[in-house]
Amino acid sequence: METTQSLHEFDRPGTPPANNMSLAIIGTVLGLCSPCCIGLIVGIIGIVQASSVNSKFVAGDYLGAASAAKSAKTMGYIAIGLGVLGLIINIISIISFGGVNAYMEYIQQSMGDLGIE
Repeated sequence: METTQSLHEFDRPGTPPANNMSLAIIGTVLGLCSPCCIGLIVGIIGIVQASSVNSKFVAGDYLGAASAAKSAKTMGYIAIGLGVLGLIINIISIISFGGVNAYMEYIQQSMGDLGIE
């Protein structure tokens, strides 16, 4: 009986997996630049997953902690990719309007047409 208990002690990892919280936060901030803020939503999901890593590890759910860490990392990278895509789209749209001043004039004209001053 004692042998079985000592074998289970060896199966437990000593340190929790990296929770990738910083990656999820960076993805969330860059996700604001993504089209329709989809990256923001994905980044928030990554933050939630990252925050659950340590609590799952402490509760003894080692596979759940590793899965949450992997999910947080994946969501962080997706949010960063969407943010970079949004930045590229914004830069291309500014260039296609003829620069920042022409783009701002277009925005102000559009707001005037809508009655927003």
